[in-house]
Amino acid sequence: MLKIDVAFASYNGEAFIAEQIRSILHCNRQAGDVTFELGNINVSDNLSSDQTAAVVKALSSEHPNVRYFPNSQRGVIHNFNHAIQQCSADYVMLSDQDDVWLPEKMTSSLQKLLELEQKYGKDCPLLVFTDLHVTDSQLKVTAPSFFAAQRLIPDSYRYPKHIFLANVAPGCTMIMNRKLLDLAMPVPVEASMHDWWFLLVASTFGQVAHIEQPTMLYRQHENNQVGAPSKRYAAFLFSPLHQFRLAGQRLGQAEMQAKAFLKCFPVIPERCAEAVQFLASFRRLSRLERLRGLMCHKIEHRTRAKKVILYLLALTLPRTRS
Repeated sequence: MLKIDVAFASYNGEAFIAEQIRSILHCNRQAGDVTFELGNINVSDNLSSDQTAAVVKALSSEHPNVRYFPNSQRGVIHNFNHAIQQCSADYVMLSDQDDVWLPEKMTSSLQKLLELEQKYGKDCPLLVFTDLHVTDSQLKVTAPSFFAAQRLIPDSYRYPKHIFLANVAPGCTMIMNRKLLDLAMPVPVEASMHDWWFLLVASTFGQVAHIEQPTMLYRQHENNQVGAPSKRYAAFLFSPLHQFRLAGQRLGQAEMQAKAFLKCFPVIPERCAEAVQFLASFRRLSRLERLRGLMCHKIEHRTRAKKVILYLLALTLPRTRS
């Protein structure tokens, strides 16, 4: 029987973690004609200072497949690496600590992944992600679609010039096959974020698909490590210099990630090479070389405002030698 493990990262999550784990346990377990088994929910905890460990251990006494693993290496990437390393199933989903999965989340995700597998084979690295409902801390929906609220164009993973520059896939909605994990793990600390890294590896060396329907409630509260920023256009209007600096920081993170990608994968498909090599060397190039690369669409944002900002960064960022 097919089995799905869940890699679950936690840190000081006592307020919502029990509700999230229970929502996973209560998910439906039949994808079309295929019945599957929920394997282990592997909780990697960054040595929480609250009652997170006690909550997880209490649930583990009721449900033996809920497993607690303390992790002393700080940071989201280390925590997910640790959680994934405990997974042995052929299919793995990622989970944050404060959301709620809808009953059909596992079935719809696995069904889409099996469609890819049937088309491309089990030896192809595969990834599927979905939309989600954005909610407040009480699970009241504030945005029916994360994609729409963030003005994301989810099929950007088809185009290296877009996806190496900006992520579109929420990690908490992902399902991956073992082939992808074997290739992408461990996620390097130079990666901007674990989910973006998985998407880059899958879109470069394998296949990706997305589901338009939301499959979970994405809870937003004051302690979110990574969330769904709102009112960003108003923020840019009233604090343009600060927002411009943030855009420069995000570009720098994407550049560092591109360097790490080339280090991990010296040989990459030709269709991706131009984008990742240009991005990895962006700050070492002259302003003219940057502009020429952007005009040739080696990397490109898909929204007009971000395109303008990228050109301004190309003109204003100082040139470096490393």
